[in-house]
Amino acid sequence: MKIYISGKITGLPFADVAAKFEDAEMLLKDLGLETVNPTKNGLSFNESWEKHIVRDIENLLECDAIYMLDGWNDSVGAGIEYDIAMRTGKDIWFESTIVKNKNIVLRIQNAIHEVTGMIFSEYTTKSHKRDGFFARMIFVYHCRENKMKLVNIAKYVRRDRTSIIHMLNKYQYEYKFNPHFRELAQRVESILNKTMI
Repeated sequence: MKIYISGKITGLPFADVAAKFEDAEMLLKDLGLETVNPTKNGLSFNESWEKHIVRDIENLLECDAIYMLDGWNDSVGAGIEYDIAMRTGKDIWFESTIVKNKNIVLRIQNAIHEVTGMIFSEYTTKSHKRDGFFARMIFVYHCRENKMKLVNIAKYVRRDRTSIIHMLNKYQYEYKFNPHFRELAQRVESILNKTMI
């Protein structure tokens, strides 16, 4: 998934803005996303606001989602970007929600990687390989166990809400009747229980 980072820029020191957008970019890349950072849009910081907003909208339109940094609603440009994202049906992510969920998600990703050797992007693609599907189900299950909303889980694994519900139901069945899946799930759970202490 390609995601555009949006937030207040005008009126702030460029060094502070660049650092904030860079932090957001690193966080999103850690989650396996391709990022578009408007502070790296190829234009000089001294170019006119109009040139920047036109370039930024062009970049936004090439993305699947937008990531709204805290304080975005104090920015005319970010407000325009939000409106365009809404009207064009893009996924909208908010910094406060993602930061809260990040620690949960990274812990789950790390546990799954330790057990299966798979990285996040390997089990969130359209692949139907058995272990990829198992890893995806385990990820979804533990996100839900940590009280994450279905809509947020769906964004991480790039599936719709119905697919998430199906995976949650399938998890119980596989856990009960599939020894290979149960072993993977128990090993992930054991790692997660240790990291919570």
